[in-house]
Amino acid sequence: MSSELTELLRKCHRDELLPLAEQLRIKHQGMRLASLASAIDARLRHAATHQLINALRHGGRPPPYDEVLREVGMRLGLQVPLDPELAELAIVRQQVMREWEGLPDEERARRWEEVAGEPPVPLDGTRAAQLLEVRHPQGFGLFLTRLVTEPVLPMPGCLLLLWLGRPRDELAIPAILAVSRLRQSVRHRVTVGIVGSPSSGKDAAMGAIFGLPTGNVNPVAGSTKEVEIRRLPEASALFVVNTPGMGDVVESVTEEARQVLDHIDVFVYLVNAQGGVQAREKADHAACVARRRPVLVVVNKVDTLRPADRDRLLEDCRKKLGVVEDDLLAAAFDPLPQLSEAPIGVDEVREWLRTRLETLGKDPRELPWIS
Repeated sequence: MSSELTELLRKCHRDELLPLAEQLRIKHQGMRLASLASAIDARLRHAATHQLINALRHGGRPPPYDEVLREVGMRLGLQVPLDPELAELAIVRQQVMREWEGLPDEERARRWEEVAGEPPVPLDGTRAAQLLEVRHPQGFGLFLTRLVTEPVLPMPGCLLLLWLGRPRDELAIPAILAVSRLRQSVRHRVTVGIVGSPSSGKDAAMGAIFGLPTGNVNPVAGSTKEVEIRRLPEASALFVVNTPGMGDVVESVTEEARQVLDHIDVFVYLVNAQGGVQAREKADHAACVARRRPVLVVVNKVDTLRPADRDRLLEDCRKKLGVVEDDLLAAAFDPLPQLSEAPIGVDEVREWLRTRLETLGKDPRELPWIS
């Protein structure tokens, strides 16, 4: 059975783990994500424990990660919580308090502007953490991890611990802080892919679901005419990708945009009710499914159909795309005004997104309709 730490690392993308692997001196060339996650887990836990004591306690196997965090916390003079996420953040907070005052003024101002966005810049590390928690209660952990140095320098005195089998805190502590960053990124970063043909109503869907008027929000760097990436301004890290497909069209995007595309968590695949599922829809839907992420099929513009025709179309789409009933919904994101003044089916789509993101371990509070 995989450990909690390995499972967390497997939720990252391989390129996110490479700096941590190099920090722990792991030869990662040719390693797949699962193997790399397991290797990082084992190396970190070995580095953080006293090997002679560990041999007596655990028969030479490294202790569980939560025990590692408690032992590291004790060496730092901390009594950390039992929950791994909270324990990591306690260690991160102490590191912020230790190094904040010693930073050059320009570097301190740069980091504060990046995470808080406005002066004055607190000179005390404790005050910096307190203010950050007030300004970003939803994503406090995510922003706190951005205040510490990367990579983190060895803690004072770590290099003097030269007894046989000593814990290698000069490796373990920076690695724990890196894991905390990854955990917060995985938890808070939400990327939703809105996929469908140009006539499927993607812009209307983005407006109805996310309250995102496409004309008033600038796309993020790396967007192209075909693939548009938008970040919701009030969220910590919520991205919405508007793309006609996940096949050849994404080959033309920049590397910066590709990083966002590779991190799509869930797909909303739109089918135009006027055309139904044809060869293109089958291929585009299959490309989304191949990403091994949850995919919701939404048949849009059902307001233009008679009830009997609507039911037949939904069943036809379900069979042709091979989806279960829970992953198929009907909607009209821009309905005919004589039929409805408000979009139809939005609540059901939002609920599907919330439940799937929670299943993936994401913080649903990133979604704008959840307070």
